[in-house]
Amino acid sequence: MKHNDGRERLLDAAFLEVYKNGYHGAATASILKNAGVPKGSMYHFFNSKKGLILAVIKERIFPRMDAFFDFTRYPDETVFQSLERIFTKMGTHEVLIANGCPMHRLLVEMAPLDKEFETVLAKGFEGFVSKLSALLTKAVDDQELAPFNTEAAARFFITSIWGEISLPPSLSSKASFLHHADYLLILLKHYKK
Repeated sequence: MKHNDGRERLLDAAFLEVYKNGYHGAATASILKNAGVPKGSMYHFFNSKKGLILAVIKERIFPRMDAFFDFTRYPDETVFQSLERIFTKMGTHEVLIANGCPMHRLLVEMAPLDKEFETVLAKGFEGFVSKLSALLTKAVDDQELAPFNTEAAARFFITSIWGEISLPPSLSSKASFLHHADYLLILLKHYKK
């Protein structure tokens, strides 16, 4: 086994364990078993369970959420076409639609209890808001949309999407997510020039 293989397996196993059970429900023994590494290996790479989960946030959750909240605008697209494409792509992430946003779940669980978790997760949240705000600001600059507070709108969109995908599986589906996304686009059309 290569030196970093154990670390990568620990990150993958811890991501799945935390996503399924939350921080407090994540069992170190289960993480070690699923990673196939001895306990000593975990403490070789991470000084604690907290250190492991903070690394999971930065190295597993943030990259996955960057792919999910991909607010890229392609050339020759209107802002509405970009958002429709992005929301359709989001709607195909069945695990996230069914199980919610792992970042949001950790934010709700850990931010009130631990300042370091709050700081790391809030920075990730603000990054997503900034990306969506930039897409909306470009639409204002291109005179597709009338001027409005793009940062406030971006925060509303992100928190609204988080709320939708954080519903329990019995209330969550691709269809309900896409219906929700359509409603967000209807609200944005209020600013269409």
